[in-house]
Amino acid sequence: MALFTDGPACTIDDLVDEDSGLLDTAQTVGINVTSKLKLAMSDVQSELTTLLARLQPAPTVGQVVVTTDLSRWEKMQALAMVYRDASYTQLIDRYKAKWDMFAKLGCAAKDRFVANGVGLVNDPLPKAALPVLGTISGESQSSGTLYACVAWVNATGQEGAPSAPGSITVPADNLMTVMATDAPANAVGFNVYAGAVLAMMTLQNTSPVGPGASFTYVPGASSSSRTPGTGQAPDLFKPLPATIS
Repeated sequence: MALFTDGPACTIDDLVDEDSGLLDTAQTVGINVTSKLKLAMSDVQSELTTLLARLQPAPTVGQVVVTTDLSRWEKMQALAMVYRDASYTQLIDRYKAKWDMFAKLGCAAKDRFVANGVGLVNDPLPKAALPVLGTISGESQSSGTLYACVAWVNATGQEGAPSAPGSITVPADNLMTVMATDAPANAVGFNVYAGAVLAMMTLQNTSPVGPGASFTYVPGASSSSRTPGTGQAPDLFKPLPATIS
């Protein structure tokens, strides 16, 4: 699971799955849905910080894992924001009705999140940045496009959320090199997932590659079938104090 601080817990596709008319509304009214996702995350973070402060000892937002309940709260918040803006701009009743509906669903999602507790990790690893890819002379290989992503690993072997995948065209008789950047202080190294097919990247290293080091991808050298994960699972859940909406 990704950390809350890794970025918006929802995508535009997630919003469309909940409300199929979202993109038509956004286009008609001129709403930037990506901006609403970021604003929804910011609003939820503000309330989440207040909730966490009531715990003793108080965990940080950086320890929070995105659970199904937290993701739904953020999703409803984003949808309510879209239709709030649409309602203000167009003064159309159906937009106001949807704004009210998603606002109520957002409150219900928040209450469910509070009731079920917050998922926390003890040693959080942020989502890795896009890897730096390069080439070096190597074994006899045909030219082609290769893909890779990386994920940070901590001292207990937990793996953070993987980076977005990078791609590079590798000339014949060359190999792809992979480097991770911006290592967090608690990372002992990073894992490399690579392949010639974006959807079929698999783990290439047998032990974490040290921060600052470069990994050379040799097609066929790894027999692992492990694909990129989604990040750290919660180490524990903590109950949250009930709130009055």
